[in-house]
Amino acid sequence: MPIVLHGRHDGALAERMIDQRCQIYRTRFALDAFRDPDYGDIRVTTGRATAAILVPRSLAANAASLLASESTPVFSVGRNVRVFLAQGLPDGQEAWRLSIALFRCAVVPILTPSPLVLPTPGDPRRCWLSVPHGPARPPIDVVASALLRAAQK
Repeated sequence: MPIVLHGRHDGALAERMIDQRCQIYRTRFALDAFRDPDYGDIRVTTGRATAAILVPRSLAANAASLLASESTPVFSVGRNVRVFLAQGLPDGQEAWRLSIALFRCAVVPILTPSPLVLPTPGDPRRCWLSVPHGPARPPIDVVASALLRAAQK
């Protein structure tokens, strides 16, 4: 189902807002964002450049405080899930080790090429909690380490 802004916004304005946000993701934040033609939302493909970790809300707050100096982009998906963005892994061998470690603390890393839906105008399900600050994202191992430490508290 395509995303539609309701209320005072017409379809052309909604389209323009989504296209502009997609452009901002690409130019300011170095996210290889694209608009899904079937659903209308903005996505990025995870992999070497970008990784994501899906975290329960209860663990996310502690981890975010441990990552405060890293300017880690975080967005919510609904009420109970937070998504931490990081640099991807250049080595696929490392992905297996990292996935096993994170699985033990109930988080889901998205390291291999997979589409990830980003916050999109008109879609209230996803909202930035900590917006990206330029193109830099912390390395995935730094984010994973903070999550593992937060899980031990």
